[in-house]
Amino acid sequence: MKIKILLLMILATAQLLAVSQKSIEFYVKQYMEKKMNSSVQSIETLSSYPIDGTNGWKVYFLALDLDINMGGKIVAQKLNQVVFNKGGKIAFSLKDKQGKDYAKILKPKVPASAYDDKHLLAGNADARHKILLMSDPFCPFCQEIVPTLIETVQKNPKLFALYYYHLPLLRIHPASDITTKAMHVFQEKGQTRRLKQCYHLLVSEKETNPQVILKAIANKTGVYFTEQELNTQEIQRALAFDKAMKKRLMVTGTPTIFIDGIWDPTRFKYKEYLLH
Repeated sequence: MKIKILLLMILATAQLLAVSQKSIEFYVKQYMEKKMNSSVQSIETLSSYPIDGTNGWKVYFLALDLDINMGGKIVAQKLNQVVFNKGGKIAFSLKDKQGKDYAKILKPKVPASAYDDKHLLAGNADARHKILLMSDPFCPFCQEIVPTLIETVQKNPKLFALYYYHLPLLRIHPASDITTKAMHVFQEKGQTRRLKQCYHLLVSEKETNPQVILKAIANKTGVYFTEQELNTQEIQRALAFDKAMKKRLMVTGTPTIFIDGIWDPTRFKYKEYLLH
């Protein structure tokens, strides 16, 4: 496959056969400090793997903690960066033969820690395939895809394990705030049917009045929550964990689905396993 490369630096010499992970982190640290006139406090490789069909190129997903100088004021900021490596070459852009940048069509692999009991919504933990889902109940695509996905996993518990992460898109769906908190409670109690019912509440996604949303949840699920019940520190910490996983996996929208650790941009790859 012919690929286009924006090469920003070649480490050492052309004869260098490989660059270590630490060398890549060191280069990116230097590059970012010079480019952004900032201090990189820490840098971590979240995930890395070879890219199929690129004749040896490998992708690295890095997480950086920076102190950025903004008009004389130092502001701490977290930043994700994607870089590519082959031999002694490091690049910040690598394009396929259609001109698409791999930085935009690849995501980190799911860490093993993401597959915990708290997030297992349906299926068996020892199932053949692990599905990780990030979803917003008011996302139109989620409403179309997610209930069917949950039902499929429930019918095939030995084939699939579904790990559910809440990703409310509050800027466009403010009603997801209260709704997602209620869904977390349902998830904790193993009430999958009620969680699924929250995808079809009779309330606008723009609704900001908690009482209106709570009434819609009650009408659909039969469960009456108070604001106080859904604004606990425990729920806040749980949703913060989900948000941190979203950042680690570089997720930007919903629904986002990973199968066996790999991002599935089609969202329907799981159906292929039903045919075997």
